[in-house]
Amino acid sequence: MKLGVRLLSAVTVAVALYHFYIALTGVPEPMVARPIHVSALLFLGFLLLPFRRPPETQDEGEIAEEFVPRWFDWGLAVLGIVSAVYIINDYDRISHRFVYLDPVEPMDWIVGLTTLALIIELARRVVGLILPLIVAAFAVFTLLGSYLPGVLRHQGTSAEKLFDHVFLTTTGVYGTLASLSLSIVFMFIAFGAFLQAAGGERLLSQIIVAMTRGRKGGPAKASVVASVLFGALTGSGAANVYATGAVTIPLMRRAGYKREFAAATEACASQLGQLLPPVMGAAAFIIAEFSRVSYGYVAMAALVPSFFYVLALYLAVHIESTKAGIGIYEPDDERTDIWLLLSRYWHLVLPLIILVVLLVLRYTPYFAATVATLAVIPISWLRKETRMGVRTVIRALTITMQRVVSIGIVLVCAGIGVAILEMTGVPYQVTGLLVNLSGGHMLPALLIVGAMTILLGFGMPVTGAFLIASLFGASALMEFGIDPFTAYMIIFLFALTANITPPVCVATFAAASIAQCNFMRAGMRGLRLGMPAYVIPIVIAYNPTLLNITEHGLLFGVQVLLSTTVAVVGLVVLMSDWLFHRLNMVQRALLLGSLLAIVMPSPLTDVLAASTVGAVILWQWLDAKRTGVSVGNSSS
Repeated sequence: MKLGVRLLSAVTVAVALYHFYIALTGVPEPMVARPIHVSALLFLGFLLLPFRRPPETQDEGEIAEEFVPRWFDWGLAVLGIVSAVYIINDYDRISHRFVYLDPVEPMDWIVGLTTLALIIELARRVVGLILPLIVAAFAVFTLLGSYLPGVLRHQGTSAEKLFDHVFLTTTGVYGTLASLSLSIVFMFIAFGAFLQAAGGERLLSQIIVAMTRGRKGGPAKASVVASVLFGALTGSGAANVYATGAVTIPLMRRAGYKREFAAATEACASQLGQLLPPVMGAAAFIIAEFSRVSYGYVAMAALVPSFFYVLALYLAVHIESTKAGIGIYEPDDERTDIWLLLSRYWHLVLPLIILVVLLVLRYTPYFAATVATLAVIPISWLRKETRMGVRTVIRALTITMQRVVSIGIVLVCAGIGVAILEMTGVPYQVTGLLVNLSGGHMLPALLIVGAMTILLGFGMPVTGAFLIASLFGASALMEFGIDPFTAYMIIFLFALTANITPPVCVATFAAASIAQCNFMRAGMRGLRLGMPAYVIPIVIAYNPTLLNITEHGLLFGVQVLLSTTVAVVGLVVLMSDWLFHRLNMVQRALLLGSLLAIVMPSPLTDVLAASTVGAVILWQWLDAKRTGVSVGNSSS
């Protein structure tokens, strides 16, 4: 191993250990801890993501020689440290100055503008140009507000006041999002990385094979479940595609699925895996912060939408298996016995139990995640196959920092954009505009907010799209009586769909590159497979009980759950255009009509919708029996 690789590995591990240190000893003052964290992101980011790097993505937990930074990247990395050194060295003046009143010193300008430029450049390396351009546009918009026409016109502000707000206060660069990144986000990502390194990754890959035994369409169904679970640990859709798709897509191809379907299935499952706790792509912690609820409440609320997504994909895969004549898959491998796997790896569930118990006992998510992460190491020693040695711990720390850099710099960059717009009051003007465009009706407002969120998410991580869209969309949804928490969840659910929506569909592009197929065809297939993901946020707007089943009584919660399940089944059948055989025009019309009933929730419409879907299923079954189409031997 070259000296550069060793040095970079040592730096990565050292930064990770620093974050564990402050978790155990206490986070310093905001204008000390946050600048150190941002500087650490910049320093490590420019080293892990050098300017000239090969197009291939390196394996997580490893630093390839091709990715060793050059002198230019080292220079930018060292510059990234300057802001923390400067702020800590001049802490007394900066922490006691009167914002907007005390003058900005020349060195403040030099250090601050350099830091902002570095953040923009690193964000570009991580997510491309879209997010940096949006933030830059916000800055220009804020400075030139008094010169703009019509509804875009606002009072504007001076460059000095804007700089003061963004760099010298606990907003902007060193705001709430930076605080979340250095504490809760870091520790939950570390929890997933440690669990993965201890054997969770190996367990999931073997479960993929185990779940194929005796199941029609087993490989694709295993892909759905495994990719969703793996996404819960990684919190990243595209990274999840590369991690699990290398196993699941060839497995689906061998079983007889078309390349486009295999790519679309993997992309949808991997992207929607970000909804499942514990990581949730960092959005769970932001939603909790914005809506003033606990992380546990957010995680519990996400379970029902997660169930619907998995149900929809699982059913779509089963229908496709029937449609394509794909039979039961029987792998010849003794390791595929699921009970044998559980007997070997049962102890890896213990850290999850520790995390849940501490959250139930009302410990903070930061403390609970710290304890659960550290518990992974001794628990791994309960079985020889999972024991974490020094190399495994180093790999877990490296995986952690690789993911934290990618998510953290997006949070910091988006935090700058949020702080800039907060100065203008424009989000409130846009809220009024959205309400007017919707004509005062909730459904058009939901469609406008959904389209805006998805457009922002083209080429941008889910977290970034959610943050920017929530600035404009959340208040608009609240105007229709939707509570803040539900509004933020709806926008997050819409943001999840951006990376499977053509024409950009980043997650589908990654899956198509593995499947070696036309990514646009895979994208259109993924659009149909993921259609419930576009509809469920609308259902939740009309039935917010889905985020808290017991809020209005268990009986009402069960009724809403069952009616939504029926709607999801009907939508999957409609999008597949198949159940036991192809749908006819009348059956399509009936299913479409039953779906429209979900925007008018009541016991009567629920019964009508359920009866309609049930009638179509019975009709299909009777037709299949009459024409001799096989409806048996359909193990799910």
